[in-house]
Amino acid sequence: MSSTSLTEGPLPQHIRNIALPLSVGFFFNTMYNVVDSFYAGQVSTSALAAMALSFPVFFIIIALSEGVARGTSALVAGAIGAKDQAKEQTLTVQVFSLGAIFAVLVTFTGLTAATPLFKIMGASGESLDVAVEYITPLFIGSSFFLLSSLSNAILLAHGDSKTFSKVLVVGFFLNLIFNPWFLYGGFGVPALGIAGIAWATVLIQALGGLFIFSTVLRRGYLSFGQLFKQMPQLKIYRDILRQGIPTSFSFMSIALGFFVTTYYLNTYSDVAVAAFGVGTRIEQIALLPAIGLGSAIVSIVGQNNGAGKMNRVEECVRLCVKYGFFLIVLASVLIFVFANQLVGVFTEDLAVIEAGARYVKIMAFIQWSYVMTFIYTGFLQAVKRPGYGLIESVIRKIILPMSVSYVLVSVMNVGLDSFWFGLVCINAVMAVVTILYGQWTLKKLVADSL
Repeated sequence: MSSTSLTEGPLPQHIRNIALPLSVGFFFNTMYNVVDSFYAGQVSTSALAAMALSFPVFFIIIALSEGVARGTSALVAGAIGAKDQAKEQTLTVQVFSLGAIFAVLVTFTGLTAATPLFKIMGASGESLDVAVEYITPLFIGSSFFLLSSLSNAILLAHGDSKTFSKVLVVGFFLNLIFNPWFLYGGFGVPALGIAGIAWATVLIQALGGLFIFSTVLRRGYLSFGQLFKQMPQLKIYRDILRQGIPTSFSFMSIALGFFVTTYYLNTYSDVAVAAFGVGTRIEQIALLPAIGLGSAIVSIVGQNNGAGKMNRVEECVRLCVKYGFFLIVLASVLIFVFANQLVGVFTEDLAVIEAGARYVKIMAFIQWSYVMTFIYTGFLQAVKRPGYGLIESVIRKIILPMSVSYVLVSVMNVGLDSFWFGLVCINAVMAVVTILYGQWTLKKLVADSL
């Protein structure tokens, strides 16, 4: 069984080896979504709207997959660091059996609840039909999303982020082939329309998930026979869910927060909503290195925390903060200077370009807060304190935006720029709270280890 020990060797190299491949992979994954949007736009405006409408519903799959995966990485990394091979093996087996249960529940619940959820969101007629047509294949193939995320969680706990990165890059190029093929038909495949875009994603997830899972088997982190020998252990399930569920709900709050902001932006104009949509895409690209650092810290801190090497935990946090701050300052300067050009990549509407550029320039001053949040919540996840991430997400993405936006829009009737500055203040305040809590937790752990 080969594994990368993150408890020895230079930490800067470990951080670079994990974060860099993930950043590259996530970039191609972002471009993957752009390709999907492009081809949906080729079908019709209704198809593009259906994809946007499906995002928060589909995000349930992503949230569950990523939440359980992050929790798994932290637990397995801790077992690796403690050199507890029996616990590592048990966790690995149990997380896949738990994933199988989740897959059945997500598929059944999704197929049953999709139509009522779309109706609650205001969809009807053609928009409802197209949204259901698009989301159905995704729920049918939800097991592959879970297989991919959970298999990657095992590899990431062992310090391997390159395998998943390669899968994301290859998936992007496959999407360029499968999307038009399934959309328009050919070579024995009928024209599937908007559902073809979803089936292309399911196929790519299946290929990627099976490849990553085979890598887990090939490296000896799991034997196929173990999956059928061990009975489900509720205590292990509880440990995994205790780590994963807060992170899952944290991910879900992203979609809810998007709804809150969009609701109030609708009081300004469609241009404001479009500017927000384009601006957030640009922010996502700028934050890719930070996302890589947030994932790296879970693996590195997880192993070193398990090994009781708190000096390396402290150094890892310090280095990630240093690297993250440097990278985001550079990215913030670039998106501020080239705001108009970047927004122009996504739209030709001059009004949207102007409003989107204003949004990007204002939010460039707050990108550091996202980076610090990624790093410190990743650290807290790694030391088995995931609850704060849920609380922080609910307050920052739902409670404060709802209350502050109500005051700004409904009471004070402020302009759009002032609304953006309200979001800046929310994120700045919560980032400072997160940094203070993260540092307090770190110092307490170091003191307790002495």
